[in-house]
Amino acid sequence: MQNPILTIDTGDSARGREPSAGDASLDALLSLLSEHDWQAAALVRHLPELLRQAPTLDAARRLPWLIGLQRGWQRDRDALDPDARRALLELACRWANWPLAIAVGESLVPVHRLDESASRFLRDAYLAMGHIEAAIDLAVSMQLAYPARREHAEAYRQLVAWREWRHRNTLPVGEVAHEDDPLRLEPLGHQHIDDFGWQYYDPEIAKRCCLPRFEHAGAWHDWLDQSYAHGDQQLFAVMHRQWGCIGCVGLIQHRDVGLFYYWIGRDFQGYGFGPGAAAQLLAAAHRHAGMRCCYAKVYDYNQPSRSALLKIGFADTGLRAAAPHDDQLFYRIGEPDSDARVALEVHTLMARLDSELRIAMPLTKLGGAMHA
Repeated sequence: MQNPILTIDTGDSARGREPSAGDASLDALLSLLSEHDWQAAALVRHLPELLRQAPTLDAARRLPWLIGLQRGWQRDRDALDPDARRALLELACRWANWPLAIAVGESLVPVHRLDESASRFLRDAYLAMGHIEAAIDLAVSMQLAYPARREHAEAYRQLVAWREWRHRNTLPVGEVAHEDDPLRLEPLGHQHIDDFGWQYYDPEIAKRCCLPRFEHAGAWHDWLDQSYAHGDQQLFAVMHRQWGCIGCVGLIQHRDVGLFYYWIGRDFQGYGFGPGAAAQLLAAAHRHAGMRCCYAKVYDYNQPSRSALLKIGFADTGLRAAAPHDDQLFYRIGEPDSDARVALEVHTLMARLDSELRIAMPLTKLGGAMHA
């Protein structure tokens, strides 16, 4: 089961460029725009410089920009002419502020014909947020408007392939989400590399979730393909209605037993988004994939995650991994069972996943469960 690779223009990535001599720093621009309360005149004046500086934005400093740009758009959108809106659309896409990009892009559609660049940005925003039908419709419009450009036909083909892959290989999580829920789970695809990176910069996430550090883009794409290769893993980007991608949630299921994990970016921790995303995924797996119970691993010192698991409905099994991983605990959600059977479930699941983790429990207890 290979996740199709969509050839999103990574040349538009907002990450990695060195500032040019004479550029005002993004910190200085942030201070200036904040002093002007993000008024349209100040924003329009500095949009060209912001676009030049966009690739230098540090992930840890991104949230104030998202908040400020949202404020400027919501308050003064009518003061922005089409050129300013196109520039703001591009900036929003460069910083993966997809909800803002969609709002700005759609404001151009009724009155002003989208040019090719703006159409591409809006299409990518639709795709990232999971509005696949809107992305396909826009790809069709782009083919009709620019029939000589083969890239638009190829984009349409890839979007249809992605839609079919999602339908065949991922849980229908949208069926369990409430209409007013601020979160939606979008199957994690190769097009989400920047979304992932904007939130994954905190090294504690990799450490606590036992995930790779991803030294380069190719490593991340390889990891994603390998994650899907066995056909038993579900990976979703956690998409917030206002902020776009804020984290990731994953589930590996063997028969009717699952192993679950999630992480939320540093800027969005502590607001209940992790438990909210987890509830959607676990409900979908129970309803549509027959999952009877699910486990989660957590470090014994990670009290926030332990508390979050309890809030979701997990219970501490009392099981701990064997040394040298004896700082990891196992939590479980599902119908109660005997300690011995729970231990056997964990043992079998870790072996199925080819994990180096084993539980710190005498084999005699496991043997007793096998013969019970």
